[in-house]
Amino acid sequence: MSFNSNSAIDTDTLTRIPLPAVLADHGYGIQQTGPGRFQAESPDHSERLSISRLPDGKWLYRDQDHAANKGNAINFLQAHGVDGFREAVNALSLYTQTEKSAAATTLLNDLDHRYQDAGRDELQRFNTEIPLNRFVEAHGWTLDEKESTRTWEKYRSPTGDAIVISPNKNFYFHQQNKDQDKGGVIQFTQTHVLNEGSLGEARKYLRDFSGDKRPEWKMQAQSRSANVVKLPQIEDRKAEWKALSPLSPKSFHYLTALRGLEPETLAAYGKSIRTDIHKTEKGDELHNVAFAHVAIDGNNNPVIAGWEKKGPGKDKTFNGFHGNRGIAVFKHRDFDNTDERGPDDIGFCQKMILCESSIDALSKAQMDGRHPGDVYVSIGGTPSTAAEKSLSALIRKNEPQEVVLAFDNDDAGRGFAVHMERYLANENEKFHMPLIRTRTEFSTNGKDWNDMLKPKAPAQTHDHARESGLGIGG
Repeated sequence: MSFNSNSAIDTDTLTRIPLPAVLADHGYGIQQTGPGRFQAESPDHSERLSISRLPDGKWLYRDQDHAANKGNAINFLQAHGVDGFREAVNALSLYTQTEKSAAATTLLNDLDHRYQDAGRDELQRFNTEIPLNRFVEAHGWTLDEKESTRTWEKYRSPTGDAIVISPNKNFYFHQQNKDQDKGGVIQFTQTHVLNEGSLGEARKYLRDFSGDKRPEWKMQAQSRSANVVKLPQIEDRKAEWKALSPLSPKSFHYLTALRGLEPETLAAYGKSIRTDIHKTEKGDELHNVAFAHVAIDGNNNPVIAGWEKKGPGKDKTFNGFHGNRGIAVFKHRDFDNTDERGPDDIGFCQKMILCESSIDALSKAQMDGRHPGDVYVSIGGTPSTAAEKSLSALIRKNEPQEVVLAFDNDDAGRGFAVHMERYLANENEKFHMPLIRTRTEFSTNGKDWNDMLKPKAPAQTHDHARESGLGIGG
């Protein structure tokens, strides 16, 4: 199709002709730089053009070095050797024909594929070249050596946020929001550096941290991996623990009514449970459930090193930790009861079940039927060096037939299971450890074991609707 002097010119259609195809036919090198954005360079390298496809489908270009050189495809042809408006229109009309139109579409698809491939390559390069632990340190986060191991490093932000990083996998998750806030260096940048920034913004930002921009990081990472994380100084807090209140009615109500634990469960494993009462400035009392944690002290003796705190509130006064973290051990009160277990089974541990939290451990014990020969263990949220050392001592003492890794059914929980399985496999090689047989088990209906147990909020029924004065119809 061409336009003669008497025909109407549909400039709206012509400005929707893919401008990259026109430029390519004039020998320009084309590269896609974003959705609907391209860069073009003339054969003699004298022109560098930015090209955009507008939301309405029209194409525009702009010379990066000469402000006057800009416009649509018609303007481009007029500025590059085509005499007159109508001649430019006739030249562009060729691109409305089937063959030329198909070639233009093929070119755009090819440019898009190259752009997508380059983008994936760049994102992959960010994840492999930028060590996440060094990156977060460059943004003000500090390593919590007390809560870190060689496999998992815990970092805290200046505002008190906590994340856990696996240096080997270059992966992190947020301590309190690990289902939504997790990933690699790209996700961390979007969430914690750019405050929910876009992927494009993250890519631009990370280009200053990849390649040769941070050569010192590689050496630092090698040096850090050779370091042994120092164990915290473990204090015996047995006297503090005994000074705590027995399980109070408020704590009992929280565990039974809100968490779904049965009184029989609390009675069976109550030796490791007390109430830590916190008095507020107003004189009120906050009743935190306290779960004793055992750790190995400097003399290689197991001591009560602290306790895991849990309550109905999300404030740190309700939830957190007092003292040092180790492991919470829940042995059934009849573990050493000859009448209940028989003389041949006294002190014999059939299974040792590892969970992330104490409430999960108690929930799992209840779901399993509270077998006196099984021991349930909480690692207190994140595997730590102190927890691993305490667990090794517990296994040596009890020699369970089987260790069940029953962590949360999410990415972090599965990562913990893999880590702990490898750790126990390494412990198997030590001459003083019994042969440890392990298997993993995850909840099938909920993220963790207590999700399967705690009461669900009742759905509103028709009867409730009637009681509320809502019409049912009819």
